[in-house]
Amino acid sequence: MKKTVAITLLLIILFSDIGGYAIDNLDCDASILVDAETGKTLFELNAQKIKYPASLTKLMTAVVAIDMMKLDDLLVVDDLTPFTIDGSHIALEPGEKISFEHMINALLIASANDVAEVIAINCSGSVEEFVEKMNEKAKEIGMVSTNFMNPHGLHDDNHYSTAEDMARLAVYAYQKDLIREIIQKRNYTIPPTNIKTGERYLNNSNRLLSGAGYGNQILIDGFYVDIKYDGATGMKTGYTPEAKSTFIGSAERGDISLISVVMDGYVTNVYSDTVKLLNYGFNNFYKINLINKNTHYINTKVKNALIDEIPLITKEGLTVLVGNGMKEQIVEDFSLYPLDLPIEKDTVVGHIAYKIDGVILGQVELITPIEVEAIEENSASNFEMGSTIKTVLLVLSILILLIFLLRIYNMFRLYRHRKNKKKRTGI
Repeated sequence: MKKTVAITLLLIILFSDIGGYAIDNLDCDASILVDAETGKTLFELNAQKIKYPASLTKLMTAVVAIDMMKLDDLLVVDDLTPFTIDGSHIALEPGEKISFEHMINALLIASANDVAEVIAINCSGSVEEFVEKMNEKAKEIGMVSTNFMNPHGLHDDNHYSTAEDMARLAVYAYQKDLIREIIQKRNYTIPPTNIKTGERYLNNSNRLLSGAGYGNQILIDGFYVDIKYDGATGMKTGYTPEAKSTFIGSAERGDISLISVVMDGYVTNVYSDTVKLLNYGFNNFYKINLINKNTHYINTKVKNALIDEIPLITKEGLTVLVGNGMKEQIVEDFSLYPLDLPIEKDTVVGHIAYKIDGVILGQVELITPIEVEAIEENSASNFEMGSTIKTVLLVLSILILLIFLLRIYNMFRLYRHRKNKKKRTGI
């Protein structure tokens, strides 16, 4: 726990700008702000605290169902659901047939509990089997403190999550085109069915999209501002008496996309806290390109390779959000993996990690743009033989040189001896 708090404080310090917008006086008990593209945490408060998600659950229901259904699939309403599900609904009738396209819109826009249950039954045959798939998906995307008991979010003591886990779900869901398209709609119309003769008109309860509802202003830093938020792109509302109000908000401005999660608050609080979080993100962060795709980074030597050096290039580019004034503090950490020959083209052989004070902003894998072959065994033998011959020749050359120098020395001694003898004899 102490380690988590320390990391959180470090991130807040790293990504805060003293002269920028600050987050204070948040009313919801748990909150988090993340980059919608990477999921990187920009701010958090009690984000690992266990909470009841209420209808935020339906975002997972949508994620699982989209992988199992086609838009034109007809869903049939069972006999029990219309009479056993409490809370928000669209008045489904037993035996009614509605396309999955209309149902998924009703799920995310009207937050209909009856729709969530009918989707689960039609996808998996039973609510229980569908919930198993929800929990499997939760583990897959890294929701480590979450357990689902139903597809709609009506209260169950064992149905829980955290703001951090809900942010992971939101980032995952935001990458799905259909979900991103639906959550931005202010309203939707379901046409007549085999049982209902009239149309159903659905309104989105997310007031950041339209400002609709009781009271169209919220208090931000002592000023009342319109609840409709510039750049809002949707996401999901939730409420039960036990969970109180919960909300996932998303917004885009320029090249920045943000997602916020607030839990355990009240109706107006979830909107004011969300606006504070989003304002903090847009006012204190900007996007920078650290490196492009297919960019040469470095050459490296590999023992016994046919070529002297192997070029390494980036597999993908990397663009990240950083706090104001933090660009100059980014450092690169290059790592090369153990290499075994031969190396196929486009093999990942290392990575570059970009950090600020040890905190990783992101990393890029490095690949070889060419095939790298090993020196053949015969070639290696020939090379070793050639090296041996060179060594022998060098030794022989040195010996010959020494013999030659010794011969010169002996001749010189003989010459001196004869000269001295002539002097003594006077000849």
